[in-house]
Amino acid sequence: MPTNTSNRTPKANGRILVAVILICLLGIGYLARQGVIDLGRFGVGINPTAAARPKPTAAAGAAPIADAPTSTGDIQVFFTTPSLVYPDVPKNRTPPPYERAIIADIDAATRSVDMATYEYNLSSVAAALVRAKQRGVKVRLALDRENLDDPAMAAWAGTVEAAKIPVSWEQTDAFLHSKFIIVDAAFVWTGSWNATNNDTYRNNNNLLRITAPAIVANYQAEFTQMAAGKFGTDKKPRTPNPRVTIGAVPVENYFAPKDGVSTHVIDWISQATQSVDFLAFSFTSDDIGNAMIARQQAGLPVRGVFEKRNAQGIGSEYARLREAKVDVFSDGNCYTMHHKVIIIDRRVVITGSYNFTSRAESVNDENLLIIDDPAIAKLYMDEFERVFAQAQNPVACR
Repeated sequence: MPTNTSNRTPKANGRILVAVILICLLGIGYLARQGVIDLGRFGVGINPTAAARPKPTAAAGAAPIADAPTSTGDIQVFFTTPSLVYPDVPKNRTPPPYERAIIADIDAATRSVDMATYEYNLSSVAAALVRAKQRGVKVRLALDRENLDDPAMAAWAGTVEAAKIPVSWEQTDAFLHSKFIIVDAAFVWTGSWNATNNDTYRNNNNLLRITAPAIVANYQAEFTQMAAGKFGTDKKPRTPNPRVTIGAVPVENYFAPKDGVSTHVIDWISQATQSVDFLAFSFTSDDIGNAMIARQQAGLPVRGVFEKRNAQGIGSEYARLREAKVDVFSDGNCYTMHHKVIIIDRRVVITGSYNFTSRAESVNDENLLIIDDPAIAKLYMDEFERVFAQAQNPVACR
């Protein structure tokens, strides 16, 4: 008797159809994440921070950018804001956590300390550098010479030079505006913080302590050029690891004026799908401003705080952004709001010494990090909300 298959054939066909649909959906999802298919055209959104980002392109004359290596290590974040006291009275100062941590790291150095800073008058740092030199640590500095016009900075430089610490001076009209300290070639401190009393005790700043070897190698390569007397446009584009994965955290790392920094900043702003929040000491870049306005016009909330003295300065983007209905304020710190931070989708943090200006892009020595990590972004969002609230309720220092 022949077997009756009429009841099983539809089920088998159904299973095959489901399998084909699943394969097609997986394939579409993969192609969308690779950027081959734009689901946005059909009203379907993909979180750009979860999707594969387009690889950054190298600046003109630079070597091609390699795939991101994986690195061990971690990133610690510090903010000056919670420790600031208004008004600041020098005789009442107590060293805050970030200052104590930096001094402890320099005091623990056994092989080398390389430091670049735009401004310099924090005596605790000078003393720690001298102690390191005296116990046989190789200490080198890169400083901006124009700040010697300030007596306190001249005295600070005199202290370290008297200890026979070599200083490589930026002597042109460009700024050595980068700020970083490399200890034992094992970790790097960087961010918006200069080694000054104001940046430590008065100004809103952020600092990062990074132990990832691939990132440390980037800063070491940058300092090597400075130590050889190469600054600004005289440098070569030699960032060895512009894209790194630290654990599971993708990080991009660029140096101006050779790495085409603004291109990467604009690319990330343009891919925002949820929000853009920023804190800007100086913001005059029309291109970055245009990218933010485009996100605002696309219906995303864009918020920001400008340092009050620079908000009304020549070329400031403040008025343009306000006219475009971007939610921006001038800051409420009676001293200085010194951050240079953009937060994309409450997940991606852009930070460093890099102000959003053409001078930072094409003239000055600068460094910038782009960190794709929601936990770190949460810390920066907390800081943003503190500064944003203070902008609406300014503090008085008198």
